[in-house]
Amino acid sequence: MGDIMRNRNQSGNIALNIMLIVMFVIIAVLIYILAGGPLPNVGRVGGVKSPTMPATSQITTGVTASGEFTDGLTNPDFSEQYQLDEFGAGVAARDIFDRDVDGDGRRDRITRTRNENGTSHAYYQYKIELNRDGEFVDITPSGFRTVEGAECALQKLQFVFRPEFRAIKISRDWDTSWDTPTMATRTVYAFNNGQLVEIESTPLKIICDVTDLF
Repeated sequence: MGDIMRNRNQSGNIALNIMLIVMFVIIAVLIYILAGGPLPNVGRVGGVKSPTMPATSQITTGVTASGEFTDGLTNPDFSEQYQLDEFGAGVAARDIFDRDVDGDGRRDRITRTRNENGTSHAYYQYKIELNRDGEFVDITPSGFRTVEGAECALQKLQFVFRPEFRAIKISRDWDTSWDTPTMATRTVYAFNNGQLVEIESTPLKIICDVTDLF
């Protein structure tokens, strides 16, 4: 009988010691957290924390992660390829992007058409249309197309949608040859009274390929 009582007392002491240890651990963790330490990872699902997005003014949209130029238009709502003529000329592709460009909550439309002429001087033509009560109205400024060759690009465009829509055109004049560098100019377009108008024009530098300036 005495042995049984001693075993019970020993078991009770062990359980009490375990409870005291657990309490001390809990108290220590609470003191650590209240002192400013990070929360423990107990019960968290493994994963990667999303990085903090930079301010819009710090976002570089001129190139992709691979270092290639982008015009800012991705994931078209409609895309189609076309057959060129026997000389390799004609409309090669058309992409349509349904985007709210003037901030009125309605889906407007940007159409990008690739044109080939059988040489290395293909180009993209852009068309911007506002959705006004279901009717699409063309508001494209003059000269909204690229001028590209095998050596250099003389004109390219880029579209920025945040914090508000902007169209950026960087272009330069042709000189004695296609690859003769000339002064490039950056022109920015924004909305004013429902129209896309030029709000800024800035000379940049003498260069051959304007793609390098985005």
